[in-house]
Amino acid sequence: MVLEFSLYVILISASGVLSPGPLLFVNLYYGSKYGPFNGLKVALGHTIVELPLIIFLFYGLDKFSSFFLSEDVLKMIGVIGGIFMIFFSILQINSIMTNKYSETNNSKRSKYDIKNPLLIGIIFTALNPFFLIWWSTLGLKLVSDSISFFGYYEGIVILFSSHIWMDYFWLGTTSFMAFKGRSIIKEKYYKSILLFFSGIIAFFGGYLLYTALI
Repeated sequence: MVLEFSLYVILISASGVLSPGPLLFVNLYYGSKYGPFNGLKVALGHTIVELPLIIFLFYGLDKFSSFFLSEDVLKMIGVIGGIFMIFFSILQINSIMTNKYSETNNSKRSKYDIKNPLLIGIIFTALNPFFLIWWSTLGLKLVSDSISFFGYYEGIVILFSSHIWMDYFWLGTTSFMAFKGRSIIKEKYYKSILLFFSGIIAFFGGYLLYTALI
């Protein structure tokens, strides 16, 4: 039963973990710019938000869904998250445009850089309303099924362990690939790629603001 349920969790979780969202692109940015293991730090920040959320879901299913799926709460999170993502993107674009990135100048960082991938993982997770919507819909079904099959305590452990490794694998792998790709990309193209990542993050921020305010 545990193996079957774990495979079920993996299949459902893939729809959220592998989706191209703001967390993925900020992870690619940090991996490319700061090193191959920053993805694991981003994933840890993601975990700091996700684990308490899963525990809360187990012990407050009806309260969670009614609160976090309320229109006012989702709009508030969308506005705050959208503004932060746009602000973050502006800071990073400024950092890219005012620094030369090369193997000989890798240590030079702009004062505008936000250098803490753990904090970024926390913020980009907590301020993403689509993350909450996923856990309030598909994730809520996983929680309900795990309670039905295994009870509360064992259910939390089985569900979380079946799900969370995918975040570390995906964010860690994509961060590593972004970093390795830097070594084979010419300098002018590398700068363009960083600008592209920052632009995509700004796009997500604008989209969050648009969906929250319309």
